[in-house]
Amino acid sequence: KRGGGAIINTASVQGVQSAWGVSAYAASKGGDLSLTRQLALEYAKDNIRVLAVNPGTIDTPLVAEAAAAEGSTVAEKQAIWAADHPIGRIGQPAEVANVVLFLAGDKASFMTGSYVNVDGGMLAKGAWA
Repeated sequence: KRGGGAIINTASVQGVQSAWGVSAYAASKGGDLSLTRQLALEYAKDNIRVLAVNPGTIDTPLVAEAAAAEGSTVAEKQAIWAADHPIGRIGQPAEVANVVLFLAGDKASFMTGSYVNVDGGMLAKGAWA
């Protein structure tokens, strides 16, 4: 209220398109996107923009945890998940951070209530099982 600002929520591609077996996660990320739109309306009068990013698969410690849980190597898990992305690889945390920095800055000053997919083309590809 002291001059505005930006709130950037982190949702997921699964907030837009679900995958089998992750109903609670997908519902929570869909809720994040709905909250983003709602807060954008409520906070616009205070010059506060509200946006979201939808990452695809990002190379975080969760990749190693998933690999260990399935008895595979990190490289094997990365290769499997890379196949879901038309760009041919999973993303890096810095790639999501760069989009967040853009959205938080003045160059995105006319954006609010929307989201940006940072997904290596995952949603462009369409349905996955």
